[in-house]
Amino acid sequence: MVTREEKVILEGIDPWEMYEWDRYLSQDIGSRMSGTEGDRRAIEWISDHFTAQELKVELDGFNTLSWEYGGTTFKAGAPLDRALVSRAAYYSYPTPEGGVEGELVFVGKGTEEEFAVANVRGKIALAQASSADPLFWLGSFSTRAKRHGALAFVVCNGSPVAFTPSHSFGRWDHSRGWEHEYPGQDQSVPCVTIGSTDAMELLHAVGRGGVRAHIEVACLIEPRDGGNVRAFLTGAQEPRERVLIHAHRDDGACSGANDNGTGTVVIMKLAEIMAKLPAPKRTIEFISTGSEEGISDGMIQYIANREKEGTLLDAVAGFNIDMVGVGGPARIVDGGTYPDQPDHQVKHNRELNDFVENVGKEIGVHLGHLWGGWGTPEEGHLNEHGVPAMCIWKADDPNYHSDNEHVDNIDWNGVKAVAQVIGVAAWRVANDTSIVFPR
Repeated sequence: MVTREEKVILEGIDPWEMYEWDRYLSQDIGSRMSGTEGDRRAIEWISDHFTAQELKVELDGFNTLSWEYGGTTFKAGAPLDRALVSRAAYYSYPTPEGGVEGELVFVGKGTEEEFAVANVRGKIALAQASSADPLFWLGSFSTRAKRHGALAFVVCNGSPVAFTPSHSFGRWDHSRGWEHEYPGQDQSVPCVTIGSTDAMELLHAVGRGGVRAHIEVACLIEPRDGGNVRAFLTGAQEPRERVLIHAHRDDGACSGANDNGTGTVVIMKLAEIMAKLPAPKRTIEFISTGSEEGISDGMIQYIANREKEGTLLDAVAGFNIDMVGVGGPARIVDGGTYPDQPDHQVKHNRELNDFVENVGKEIGVHLGHLWGGWGTPEEGHLNEHGVPAMCIWKADDPNYHSDNEHVDNIDWNGVKAVAQVIGVAAWRVANDTSIVFPR
């Protein structure tokens, strides 16, 4: 039965206000990779919002890899003789001054066997992705291309738009630190993508042979300081126990209106509503994480910092909101797998997932389920470190990480529904100390 406080949460979610906040974040602030000026502005804006709700606010700092994107050009030679819309992978290195130029050579899915039979030395390797196999984690492909002498690695997307994958290895085990999760500049080549519409014409021409391309990637990649914004609504009965409501805020090659402006404005709205209610029994911690794009390093370092303090397992539940405005129905993540450990299943807390699904049924919001075939959002790391955690995710955004990922392409009524489910579920856990999920 919905309580009076829960009714306030349900009625207080304003999609128009969340739209305006996301418009400011994604358009006025824009690119916000960790350590950049955009992220500094985003941290300040989000922190000021939490402070205005009279929450205790802390910046949990960390050092990580940063990437500032300056753009990509891809010019195909005869018979196309035109520029194609393209994007660099997150954390790709830049091309040398003046770019690279060479013949395009098709390498299929980019496997070692396919590279071995293709002569790419001094040329540009061209691979074909698909919706089922998006070739998202490009670290191993980039190093493979380098070993075989290629000048660059190009991915023809399975989606119509040129989207931004990651130039990391896509490993689950990050115990050696972020420095080992990305290839070095001397071990890799610049990585770019083009959309499937342009790719059809290009692949047809490449199949006939002799097509050249000129590619330029402008970016700056270096270690910088970033941070996670933490805001606390202190519990009145069990303040040591914490309910986490979190969303990453970073994006760098596009506006990030959906990924993850939607999650960011949801936690801001929930903080605003809950701060006006009577204090919960348990503490609610709102977290705006940085450096999720790539290897979820913001959450990894959050976990490491809490383990050093001895406070990580004081968290009784985690609720993650990640890109919930476009891309099919809202889905609960059941778990996922990573390329380096395909036999290791990162399972999410079933009891917590069931709890959230039942809240959805009670308030009239349908939730689907999914398994992350190429990884999980950042709550996967919480689960693996003993914190029951769940995520609502829409993983099928056709505009994902592209120029079309715009605030006006988001279903704000859908975002409202997700905010309502997360808000009621988290509030219930925070106000009933008998709710304990198995670890």
